[in-house]
Amino acid sequence: MFSFGDEEVRSYGGVGVMVDRPGLHLRMKPASEIAAQGPLADRAVWFAKDAARHWDFGTEEGVAIEITSAPREHVGLGSGTQLGLAVAAGMWHLWRRAPSDPQEEYFFDRSEVLDLADAVARGKRSCVGIHGFTRGGLIVESGRFTGEKAKKSPTRLSPMVARVRLPSAWRCVVLVQKDAVGFWGEAERKAFAALPPVSREISAELARIAMLEMLPAATEGSYEGFCDALCAYGTLAGKPFEPASSTLPHAEAMADLIELLRELGVRGAAQSSWGPAVMGCCKTLEQAGDVLEQLERLKIRDQFDACIARFDNDGASIRVIA
Repeated sequence: MFSFGDEEVRSYGGVGVMVDRPGLHLRMKPASEIAAQGPLADRAVWFAKDAARHWDFGTEEGVAIEITSAPREHVGLGSGTQLGLAVAAGMWHLWRRAPSDPQEEYFFDRSEVLDLADAVARGKRSCVGIHGFTRGGLIVESGRFTGEKAKKSPTRLSPMVARVRLPSAWRCVVLVQKDAVGFWGEAERKAFAALPPVSREISAELARIAMLEMLPAATEGSYEGFCDALCAYGTLAGKPFEPASSTLPHAEAMADLIELLRELGVRGAAQSSWGPAVMGCCKTLEQAGDVLEQLERLKIRDQFDACIARFDNDGASIRVIA
């Protein structure tokens, strides 16, 4: 995040990237009531009911949701936002949008996704996952005003100021410590409330790194430049959170893992949100596979769920099936 705690400047905002694994996949069909099965089923029902109230659906306009795969919750992968948007999108397409042809893939535009976010009340802090739901990419968002200035803002969500497609050859090694979670819910609210405001000097430097180093390197396909900017950004962005993040049981393990990845030749590595997710940017699929093999030999994968992901430059989609 760029900043928080100073009502005179925009809060939150920052940089994030969409990845395709571990992905969220669900099937939905019309039903007489709202029900769900699979991982995160209870939360899916909650989101569906929020969307139904937001759009004033009738009691007979229900939905049966089958979640076939989902990331773990509260580990820095944005699973809550993606689930909420996906459920809302499915409900809207089932009950309000004209039917699509079977097998036709439908992608979302910006205005649609902002409405989906309102329907399930996402985007109270980071909006990277909202902007990334449409067309994916490396996202930079400016943040939003809080306090009195928020009343004059035309939208409650943080505006996206840049989106870049990362090179298709690059890969991302995603590692999530088993049996660990970051702050979420009331614990996260308390953590933010207890932290001092981010200094404007840190916010300015983060913005400089993002706009003058990370984005140009990504646009030019400079792996070394992107990775160096990623590390610099991740290190500095974590500083304001240290009074809270250092109390998490996995804090030391995250720092050790990032250092290990660099020793294994992964030039760019950083923690996502509060952790316990870490990403390592690899130049090729072969490099990513080699990194996982080395982690296997070191027994690191006994402690971490791991996968190789593509950087997602497409975003979410809906397909009508028989």
